[in-house]
Amino acid sequence: MDEEESQEKAPAKDPTLALFLGLYLILLAFFVLLNTMATLKEDRVKAVMGSLLATFSTEILNTASPTEFTASVGENLTTEEFHREVRDFFEVAVPLARVEFFSSGSIMAITMPVDQLFEPDSTRLRSDREELLSRIARSLNRRLVGLRYEVEFSTFTGPFLADELAAGRLLEVARAGAYARGLIARGVSQQSIVVGAQPGDPSVAKMAFFVRVEDTAKVDFEDSEL
Repeated sequence: MDEEESQEKAPAKDPTLALFLGLYLILLAFFVLLNTMATLKEDRVKAVMGSLLATFSTEILNTASPTEFTASVGENLTTEEFHREVRDFFEVAVPLARVEFFSSGSIMAITMPVDQLFEPDSTRLRSDREELLSRIARSLNRRLVGLRYEVEFSTFTGPFLADELAAGRLLEVARAGAYARGLIARGVSQQSIVVGAQPGDPSVAKMAFFVRVEDTAKVDFEDSEL
């Protein structure tokens, strides 16, 4: 009799617990399957990162220490250190920028959407890129005996009329000039800046950073046979 009463008093097991556990495992297996089938597209990842950092990039740059990118060897930068410093600037401010190296690493080219640098349909530099330009200028202003740090900035005009290009009326030409004036206003020597416009995709801009031996940049008329 006692055994029958104990069996009657035993609480019934709740079947919903097993049901929820089964649903959880099914969902987990589904997301694991999706993850294995997914392919990572770098351009979309960069686009998402660019969208996020475009919102907060001003705060990131302004709160960074001015010495965060200072070279480890005094005030002078070797070619590798110079490129690394400039590349770090763009990785923080413009994650959509693409970095390439040419001539055995002596030239670093950075290609970026032009609207990441200028305001739409304007030669005005974006307000959240002012600090980026100032840091580039500080890197170009570093001096090492016999060397000069230079930047070549190019915009692309797409199909254009020669007369409009010669008159400087194209927006892309005006933007190249605005970039040069921005660096000069920050103390960069005119000898360290080369700007121009060429046929190509007008939605992008390209910068090439390199170190030039100053003696090779001079024309020597004394040894000329003329």
